[in-house]
Amino acid sequence: MGYNLRRAHGVQKSRFEAIFGPLGIRPVTLSVLGTIHDNPEITQADLGRKLNIKRANMVPVMAELEGRGLIARRPADNDRRAHVVVLTAAGIKFTVRLLDLHRRLEEDLSRSLGLRERDTLLRLLKKFRRLAPEPDLSDLE
Repeated sequence: MGYNLRRAHGVQKSRFEAIFGPLGIRPVTLSVLGTIHDNPEITQADLGRKLNIKRANMVPVMAELEGRGLIARRPADNDRRAHVVVLTAAGIKFTVRLLDLHRRLEEDLSRSLGLRERDTLLRLLKKFRRLAPEPDLSDLE
């Protein structure tokens, strides 16, 4: 199973890279932009929590997107220690394009699998994600 999961991940990674690589977009940057798009004026801390990205890893992603002119950060009105993250006008336009490309990539995968197989795969992947991080192998001793 692990081998097939790794190979499936490789296939999906290649499909993603073919579409988003030329645009300089990685899965994490797409997730960040999409989440900001769906949650206007989200704080950087809430964004990191929502995507399960550690603060140390979030900082360079934010710097990259800010450097590309896609996001802007400003102190939150209610807490000057927190920073609100918003898409710039260019960021909104670019993110809408990215989300459309992502939707089309997902639709292509759904067509390839069929809706029933897609639903089964999603159900199993979600179940797999809930597994404990450390397997219980005590019965093998």
